[in-house]
Amino acid sequence: MPAVSICTEPFRLAADAMARSYGFPGFAYVVTEHPVASLSREEVRERVALMIPRILGVLGVVE
Repeated sequence: MPAVSICTEPFRLAADAMARSYGFPGFAYVVTEHPVASLSREEVRERVALMIPRILGVLGVVE
């Protein structure tokens, strides 16, 4: 099943390091603003709506 990793900006360096350590340098993932945990349900929906084009791009559905 296709999947896309999503992380917030402060975790970008850690995501890159983990990708390299597992042998996937340049691993494509989507970055969003921090924080996420304090967002309301509607704010999460809005954030996801903004990420959808990037998510589809990582999946290769949209260029």
